Amino acid sequence: MADVTIEALTQAGMRVARGESTPEAEGRRSTLAELAAGLRLTRGRLQAIVDGWSQEQLLARPRAAENGTAAEGEDRWSATEAISHLIVTENWYLLHMGRLVGRRERFETMPRGLGDQARQDVPKAELSASLAAATRAMLDAIAALPPDADLEAVRDSTFFGDLSLRGWVMLAIIHDLDHLRQIGRVAAERGFPLDAVIQ
Repeated sequence: MADVTIEALTQAGMRVARGESTPEAEGRRSTLAELAAGLRLTRGRLQAIVDGWSQEQLLARPRAAENGTAAEGEDRWSATEAISHLIVTENWYLLHMGRLVGRRERFETMPRGLGDQARQDVPKAELSASLAAATRAMLDAIAALPPDADLEAVRDSTFFGDLSLRGWVMLAIIHDLDHLRQIGRVAAERGFPLDAVIQ
């Protein structure tokens, strides 16, 4: 990925969503430094939402559709739920990335499945601090990878196939983008509390 932009990352995510590619294949198109830059972009957008929105906006959930159907799954989440889920899911990426370079780390909280650990009870200040800390941890882990790390070694992700170090980082980026889109849909709904802007 010569140009690390939100647009290029979004296109990679869309190829994966359409089944035309995988997180691993998309990750292999970039260096770890480019992927770290991509993660900084997606996390910067998430951080801007947390820091720029009011508590009421962060807690707003999608309303029922006009035909009366309720949103389902992650589509029913508030920004707080999406971001708290992303924060805990990062431990899953860090665990597998660490194992690929011989580390045996333990994490206090680990997701138990897809869509797990979404919390609505997180105050804005705590959500902001937790997201900033999680972002630092992920970027620090990428920066601390040994220069001779085997970029071909893979670990089974259970849900997304075998992933290398680059594949795990790309999966984190794609996951961020998925939830940025989901948060954008919440903000675009009629009746969303005013003054919300996604940068």
